[in-house]
Amino acid sequence: MNPWDKAQVWSEFLYQVRSFFKDRGFTEVETPYLAPWHNLDPNIKPIRVEKGLFLQSSPEFFLKKLIIFGAKRIFQIAHAFRDDPIDELHTKEFLILEWYRVGETIEAIKRDVEELVFSFLGRYPPPWKNISLKELFEEILSIDLEKNTDRTLFLRALKKAGIKARESYSWEELFEVAFLTAIEPELPKDDAFWLVDYPYPLAASSTCNGFWSTRCEAYVEGVELANGYEELGDPEEQKKRWLSRGKESEIDWEYILLLKNKGLPPCAGIALGLERLMMLRLGSKNIHDVLPFSPLLKQA
Repeated sequence: MNPWDKAQVWSEFLYQVRSFFKDRGFTEVETPYLAPWHNLDPNIKPIRVEKGLFLQSSPEFFLKKLIIFGAKRIFQIAHAFRDDPIDELHTKEFLILEWYRVGETIEAIKRDVEELVFSFLGRYPPPWKNISLKELFEEILSIDLEKNTDRTLFLRALKKAGIKARESYSWEELFEVAFLTAIEPELPKDDAFWLVDYPYPLAASSTCNGFWSTRCEAYVEGVELANGYEELGDPEEQKKRWLSRGKESEIDWEYILLLKNKGLPPCAGIALGLERLMMLRLGSKNIHDVLPFSPLLKQA
């Protein structure tokens, strides 16, 4: 397909996405792409455009501010920016579909994803199975994550399991190395499922039950498609997590104040990569093949 053909496919695709959410009582919103703070998730590398100003990696905290002020069911189709290496599944600018349900759990969000994917692909009807990270680490590496919360102990356990990692790595970096090296290659490549039981250090802004968070990720045919959780509403815990990951000047203090003064109602949300869903729909193995234009690819 030439760029115009692809643009027309995208036009119909986005119309169908919007119709899916409108039919379920969601309101579409717009939020800024530039802000003096960024998402301090350890797995997200922000793009700074000038001193003290960042392109947003997702509309997450703007959307949660709208929830604090009264929104119930909202979604946004937004351009997102992350300083990832460009490859078959990644580009520095992409379309993210993010939505939230107030007063509902992550299970309602999971059903949304399953119904959305089934409606677009015509395969993988709900419900999808859950695959536990806790169990995968025990089965594949013989590592009990809850007994290896100390970085040094975790590094020792990984070395015993044959995983190579730098001595200087943080707990989160050690987990990422183990996951990419030993766990992800063993995940099903011909099915749709949920990866669950993410440990606290990888909780992002999700609620937790002890060491385990409500975070989950959707995988379809080996492609990580979406990441969601039940949202953290504790301002002190949110501040603690952010301060452990970044500079005070890069924190969204307005959000912390809103959590303290008004509070975030119980809610759940998720972010889904639309180019990846389009890849699955068109049977493509490369994200750049489904884009009308991919100007950064020549720089990769």
